Amino acid sequence: MSPGLVKEVRATLVLALPLAAANVAQMAMGVTDTVMVGALGAVPLAAVGLGAGFYFTTVVVCQGVVLAVSPLAAFAIGAGDRAAAGRIGASGLVLAAILALPVIVLMRSSPALLAALGYDPVLTGDIGIFLRAIAWGAPGFIGFAALRSLLAAVSRTRAIMLVLGVGIGTNIVLNWALIFGHLGLPALGLEGSGYASAINQWLMFLGLAAALAALPRHDPAHRLRGSLADILADLRRILVLGGPIAGLQGLEVGVFVTSAALMGLFGAEALAAHQIAINCASTTFMVPLGIAQAATVRVAAELGAERPDSARRAAVVALSLGTACMAVSGVMLWLFAVPIIGAYIALGDPGNRGVIALARRFFAVAALFQIVDGIQVVAAGGLRGYRDTTVPMLLAGIGYWGIGFVGGWALAFKLGAGPVGLWWGFVLGLATVAAMLTARLLYRRPAARPLAQVT
Repeated sequence: MSPGLVKEVRATLVLALPLAAANVAQMAMGVTDTVMVGALGAVPLAAVGLGAGFYFTTVVVCQGVVLAVSPLAAFAIGAGDRAAAGRIGASGLVLAAILALPVIVLMRSSPALLAALGYDPVLTGDIGIFLRAIAWGAPGFIGFAALRSLLAAVSRTRAIMLVLGVGIGTNIVLNWALIFGHLGLPALGLEGSGYASAINQWLMFLGLAAALAALPRHDPAHRLRGSLADILADLRRILVLGGPIAGLQGLEVGVFVTSAALMGLFGAEALAAHQIAINCASTTFMVPLGIAQAATVRVAAELGAERPDSARRAAVVALSLGTACMAVSGVMLWLFAVPIIGAYIALGDPGNRGVIALARRFFAVAALFQIVDGIQVVAAGGLRGYRDTTVPMLLAGIGYWGIGFVGGWALAFKLGAGPVGLWWGFVLGLATVAAMLTARLLYRRPAARPLAQVT
């Protein structure tokens, strides 16, 4: 292995490993929320499950827009203009505040929307209580994404990992205090869970703000300011680049949510088995997601420094690392499917036999699913470094929905494959997207452009 390649592998891993750990920590918060609310009973648990899905799907799509801060700021740093990186971060925060307003309005008006959809009145009321509370966390959540993108661009990923690691603990304490009434606070139940999440999102935002402020005083990257004209110009760049990122994330989340709804048509056992398998796949996905985030920064920084060959090498290294990581993950899921399933449900209970049998079949498909899922997310991350997001979004729409969803639906309902057919649809869709995005990434030969020309 050449010295340049070794250096690139090291640089990518230094960025990717803390980001992957931070991604896993963020997932862990959702798990702790579910476990602690479960003590309140089945209806509150269902309300949090549905309400949190609605809230996080909405804010994750908004988050996709401000993720454009990362490639733009990394490009500026590669070009030697750290002050521009700070200004781009400030613009990201302005946009986060703007995007949070409709989220708050939507969440707080949710009971009327759910009632119109025909939800049970009791469940509607509980979901509304939770959403009206957690809605106040939206500015912190989206602002956190903007600061996270800036800190990744300036290679401060350990700070992100530490803040999210601490966030697991504060999330548990806040839930314990506000749900059950400890530390002199009233027991708010379901509403307390919503407020706990909202407060924690603001605490994590403030944690990243503190990490940014801790940068050396002479480093202009931490100065989140700029002229009104520059901020407005940056807002346009972020929207042009980040809008398709949000669109791609919406397409991907949408196909999984819709497929889960279709899985419910096959009964409770199929849905339970699906939930077990998709939860495991989502957890392992956090590692290539971290590699993808690192790829965005590495490619953009090399382009900013006018080293297109190095940018391509960064993309290839990230793709190789993501593929290798998910190949190992796929083998682990194949070999240890039964013990993993046993962590979710009792293997010795005769009533769980149907769930176990289906989950094992899903895990077998997931072994392939893992590899193509890792490739597609890293390829998308590399393309963001090239500031290429619109065409990848369109390709993802074709792959996820035109090939994956339609193919899975046909296999499951028309060709008799049943619930496993929907999972083969995941493989078809992700493999298609992986092939198209990888080809687009590897055959790019762009010339680096000045920051002012980035649109």
